[in-house]
Amino acid sequence: MNQAEILRGMNPQQLEPIQTLEGALLLLAGAGTGKTTVIVRRIANLLLHGTAPESILAVTFTNKAAREMKERLRKMTGEENASRMTIGTFHAFCARVLHEHAVRLGFSRNFSLATTSYQQGLVKELMTAAGQVGEGYDADAWLHQISISKSRLESPEELAEREGFRMSEKAEIYAAYQKRLQQMDLMDFDDLLCLTVKLWSENPRVLESYRARYRQLLIDEYQDTNLVQLKIMLMLAGEHGNITVVGDDDQSIYGWRGASLSNITEFESYFPQAKVIRLEQNYRSTGNILTAANSLIAHNKVRREKNLWSEHGQGDPLKVVECDDADKEAEFIANYALDRHLTQGWGGLAVLFRSNFQARSLEQGLRKKRVPYVLVGANSFYQNKEILDAISFLYCLVNPKADLHFLRILNVPPRGIGDTTVTILRDFRESCHLPLQEIASDKDVLDKLPAAAASALSSLLQIFDKYRQEFSTPGDLAGKCRRYFEALDYLNGLGRMYKPREDALRRRDNVLEFFNALADFEQDSHNPSTLEAFLENMALQDANDRFSKDKKVQENDAVTLMTIHASKGLEFPDVIIAGVEKDLLPNQRAVEEGSLEEERRLFYVAITRAQERLALTYADKRMVRGNLHRKIASEFLDELPQDIVKYLKPSQFFAKLSPEEVTKQMQEKLRAFLQKDKQG
Repeated sequence: MNQAEILRGMNPQQLEPIQTLEGALLLLAGAGTGKTTVIVRRIANLLLHGTAPESILAVTFTNKAAREMKERLRKMTGEENASRMTIGTFHAFCARVLHEHAVRLGFSRNFSLATTSYQQGLVKELMTAAGQVGEGYDADAWLHQISISKSRLESPEELAEREGFRMSEKAEIYAAYQKRLQQMDLMDFDDLLCLTVKLWSENPRVLESYRARYRQLLIDEYQDTNLVQLKIMLMLAGEHGNITVVGDDDQSIYGWRGASLSNITEFESYFPQAKVIRLEQNYRSTGNILTAANSLIAHNKVRREKNLWSEHGQGDPLKVVECDDADKEAEFIANYALDRHLTQGWGGLAVLFRSNFQARSLEQGLRKKRVPYVLVGANSFYQNKEILDAISFLYCLVNPKADLHFLRILNVPPRGIGDTTVTILRDFRESCHLPLQEIASDKDVLDKLPAAAASALSSLLQIFDKYRQEFSTPGDLAGKCRRYFEALDYLNGLGRMYKPREDALRRRDNVLEFFNALADFEQDSHNPSTLEAFLENMALQDANDRFSKDKKVQENDAVTLMTIHASKGLEFPDVIIAGVEKDLLPNQRAVEEGSLEEERRLFYVAITRAQERLALTYADKRMVRGNLHRKIASEFLDELPQDIVKYLKPSQFFAKLSPEEVTKQMQEKLRAFLQKDKQG
């Protein structure tokens, strides 16, 4: 690795951040401008100029992005350098910090992470105990509020003072929730961040040790950071201020889950001497797509100005297709896929939509025409009941205090432990405040249970003890797990739990695939692994990591359906954005809550996923909550440059091109190909 190799092929705007090695740097990287390449080469340049690999901390927002960055660094800087850097998500980094110092906060070093389903179950249990049941009491809404409060570093007491719907009751559950998590030696996803801030605030020497360790900080997707992540960054940067943040305020689309746009728009208020560099040359899309995106986003008032451009030629005009109703919209999209398949196959076409409910009619339309598709983010493998049960069985080994996991599998598969036994165990817990596994192992408690239930419970705990010991030695996770589940009679028991037989066999196959996940994890680790490490890695996974390993996706022979939010960071030759209508995009509730600019950013993200062709569809009529409503096109369409947009009906869209139009298209494609070849 040498200087010439690091700088080769970079444009002038990319060279500047690569060669800026000290101080605070804000890199405004527009969509498709090669930011990952710049990040990797900047880190390589730091190493070349004497920075120790151990002193570099690079934080991304998804495990997928972290793996990609680590792999590219491995290729550019070598295995040894890459392995000595700290590269991961905010949450993974904070988990590492807390495992070193959690005892200072009243947790063990081996604390567990609460899964989403566990969090939901705990909040429901606490709400029921507090009498918060019936209309208006939604456990998911309460849990979302707790998460938002944590992203603001807001305590239960501070939440209770807020104005809003049942805030005092939400604050009551928030306080009880935190207490129960600590009793069970559990942290949730948000706690990893909040408790890191608490640790460093209360232990300055601990903070100073991390400042001394990490002298170069890099944060990717900075526009998605919230207040607590900003706090972590500021605390860690300290006085040396060697911090590079990379992001695009025009792609900030997570305000609804606590992201703060001001973190990027007001960066200089935290680092007055910061250098600001813009990356505007786009390597993804054609000129017309970028012109449309630039024109749209210019209507936002709160943004840092940038103007994307490309050397890929102007390309095709955008097509806006007006359909009679949602079914006709889905039919048009299916026909588009069929027409495209003749020359380009099924892959490379993405259909993006704003709201989950739109997927039903789109799926139905594709099925009717027998178009293969994959719906991204739907029916996650890890949300299947048999997998959630399997995960709970494993948590019962690594964290005997996690009562909800124990209750979940107490009678799975059926072993004669019924509601009477559960009630007795719960009553004992209320009086002695001990974990249920400890209570269930007490002879006096067992004597009060029905004989069959007591026997079954003792057998279950004996299995736990045996395999807790077996898993204490790292390695062979898949083999141990299989033997553990055979001892539990779980695989055979699926046949008693699920009918018809085909359903039971499908679920059994899922559990066997879960064993493969354990084996894959250990293989990727390159060392014998622990069960605790596997469960933590799984809990830290994001939606992109859990995306089904569908063969159609791997072989690229299916149309991709996904929400716009899920599409961020991806690119496709062809993109259709469905439902570009008033009250849908922009979303009515978001507009009412004052988030019109975020909705415009969301549309901008959708547009900039397209590499070559972009079509936008809307329906004149759509079913909403069981009633047919007249719809009108989104006001966002008026913000596009009308000279590069064609408005069509489905029948006009598929009209044959004239010989002159065919020749023009071929010439443009040839120019684009030659330009790409020249860049390569």
